[in-house]
Amino acid sequence: MTQQAIGARARSDAGARLYVGTAYLVAALIFVGFAPSYYLKGLINAPPPLSALTMAHGVMFTAWTLLFVVQASLIGAGRPRLHRQLGMAGAMLFGGMVVLGLSTAITAAQLGHVPPASPEPLRFMALPVMGMIALAFLVGLALTLRARRDHHQRLMLAAFIMIAQPAIGRMFVPAGVPEWQAMGSFLVVEAILAAVIVLDWRDQRRVHPAWLVSAGTLAAMHVLVAWAFTGPALWMDFAAWLTRSA
Repeated sequence: MTQQAIGARARSDAGARLYVGTAYLVAALIFVGFAPSYYLKGLINAPPPLSALTMAHGVMFTAWTLLFVVQASLIGAGRPRLHRQLGMAGAMLFGGMVVLGLSTAITAAQLGHVPPASPEPLRFMALPVMGMIALAFLVGLALTLRARRDHHQRLMLAAFIMIAQPAIGRMFVPAGVPEWQAMGSFLVVEAILAAVIVLDWRDQRRVHPAWLVSAGTLAAMHVLVAWAFTGPALWMDFAAWLTRSA
């Protein structure tokens, strides 16, 4: 094996380790963040009770999370064929997750449900709605570029990191700073993505274009949510229309 081939193999192995390790880290954050309100709710009897819609969203969300971890592990184990075979199931699960996520967000706004220390329901709805749109964009782009493995994996990993934002936000409540759960969670997610980009750059010696798209999408979402939280008329009118039309 030539020195060039050895170097390429080493970079591939490092990329696989980064992919798998980040997937497990994000899955752990999701479990910890949602443990009191969902995964361990039956053990601690935490209010409020879960609706059928919330339960369905949680089941779909969890199924996609677990499948992503399995998919990442398959890449790490060098089994790309099975990874591709499971890809269709992942795409369908993600579609269901987006639909249920948007329905849950709109229903919560209609009922006036928001986390502690959050903006009023119509303003807060910007966070889950824009989050679903950003995720759909990244995953849709990743699926479109699935034949280009380097782009596909990075876009999917960035999307997976982004879905941890609600779970991370919930950690700010028991920490005693609930007012930081929205913007603070953005900063944590951005820090995780930045760390992954730096680690990938260290191995690949370049910043992959997929990371630029991912970072730009996350930054745009952060800015738009911060804007919507100020209650501009454009967003408030749209949010009001959305809750009436749903």
